[in-house]
Amino acid sequence: MRILFCHGKEGNPGGTKASMIKENFGTTVVPRLTNSYCHNEFLDDLITVEALAVGADVLIGSSRGGALVAQARTEQRKILIAPAWKKFGAVPYLTKNDVILHSKKDDVVPYEDSAHLANMFGCRLIECGSDHRMSDKETLTKIKNIIQGK
Repeated sequence: MRILFCHGKEGNPGGTKASMIKENFGTTVVPRLTNSYCHNEFLDDLITVEALAVGADVLIGSSRGGALVAQARTEQRKILIAPAWKKFGAVPYLTKNDVILHSKKDDVVPYEDSAHLANMFGCRLIECGSDHRMSDKETLTKIKNIIQGK
């Protein structure tokens, strides 16, 4: 399985979620994305994400990375983790086969933003996690299971 994982604004390619995915699955590509609110840098990162998505089986993004994955014009299955799509002005491109994970205790990205996405596109929304980081053991296990299609 080939996975593209996009970290969040405060994240990096060696973060907790990226490391868990790399350890448990086949080829995992984790680009170093800009940690910026700048719209032009978001669009530059989007070009990178769409190019790296070619040949991937699943795209996963957390927070800012979730906004990038949500907007990527690709046909692959997408897993969004607390996607900050409104914060970054993303124009989502999702299907009913995509999954969103989000904590109701998130104090960075409102849970309601993910509920709105799920309603617009018919995605499955799973409430989990204890905060925005979504890196507690239970949530990491849930991410792993969703990647596996469970």
